[in-house]
Amino acid sequence: MSHYLKITAAMLGGALFLSGCASTGMSPSHPNDQVNNTYQLPQQIYDGYWAMTAGMGGQAAVVNFRRDGTSYNYRFKCYTDGSYQQAAVEKYNLKPNRTAVGLQYENEPVFSQVKVIKLAPKQTLVLNQSFSDPELQQAYPNGQEFTYTYKPTLEPVCLL
Repeated sequence: MSHYLKITAAMLGGALFLSGCASTGMSPSHPNDQVNNTYQLPQQIYDGYWAMTAGMGGQAAVVNFRRDGTSYNYRFKCYTDGSYQQAAVEKYNLKPNRTAVGLQYENEPVFSQVKVIKLAPKQTLVLNQSFSDPELQQAYPNGQEFTYTYKPTLEPVCLL
């Protein structure tokens, strides 16, 4: 994947997850699981779709997390009349580690890590996404935060 595509995919896909989760009461891992001490996404994240509340490069993004260890990131073109059209979809493999969930596109290396900062089930999701690429790490040393709103069906938030 090209560098530009990685940045775009990372930003739109960041469309994705938190370590301490003090504000949500969630645990970053299963505390009784000493063998497999990996970060786990909260179960409520798998319900429905999460529409990004801010546009990205003239497009709106929607994320759907799946229990099979994948996420689908949909991009939409929004029009002034309120209509929208799906422009693209990317599939990512979710790769949990000790502190976050890695995002992997096809068979390429994990390019970013996501953590849940806040989750109000079927309402709001805030994710922090950090990047593996040294240039992106330098540009975003604390990662980027993305806010989403819950949608029961695949529908973007089109703000023009």
